[in-house]
Amino acid sequence: MYAYSCSMITARLPASRWLWTAELADRATGHVCNNFPLRPARYEGRGLNLVAVHELQEAPGALLVSTPAGTSSRGAGYWGGSHVVHRLGADGSLARVRVEEAADALDPAGATARLHRRLALAAGLSLETTRLRMREGHGYEGGTCTEWSGYWAVIEKATRLQVWARAPSYEEMTAAGLPIVRSDTPEARAAAARIWGP
Repeated sequence: MYAYSCSMITARLPASRWLWTAELADRATGHVCNNFPLRPARYEGRGLNLVAVHELQEAPGALLVSTPAGTSSRGAGYWGGSHVVHRLGADGSLARVRVEEAADALDPAGATARLHRRLALAAGLSLETTRLRMREGHGYEGGTCTEWSGYWAVIEKATRLQVWARAPSYEEMTAAGLPIVRSDTPEARAAAARIWGP
């Protein structure tokens, strides 16, 4: 028989919040949801000051999710700003963590592909080809890859007033030797100059 000791960490949340372990529900999008509930050991205070006290065996640095009492964020669906990811401190503090950061901690191998997706969406690009109306003289040419609002776009087809554009896939980016960073960074400009010339 083996004996081991595990120190308990005491964390406190308003009684109106539930605490859960965190899991990655969707590797592609980086959706972090709750997994197993962490039940309060006791409640302290009264009325609006009622606090749930959790005695946790989680290691400092563990990622936890809090939700409004009575709700769960299981699955990959949208769960809004009321569900919060926290990092557990050694003193029991629960520091808020950005969902992207939490997803990368839970799945480091998929971090670069998720960054690519976020950069493409931030530039207003779909991962599927989309027809966009343009002003005459837009200058885009079909069959090219070009800078687009801080990232890269593949122009599948272009007419006088329209373009069919999409974000390059993660595989296309890596095969071309383009770094997964904004297109206006020195690193991206240097890579583009190597590929397409100055």
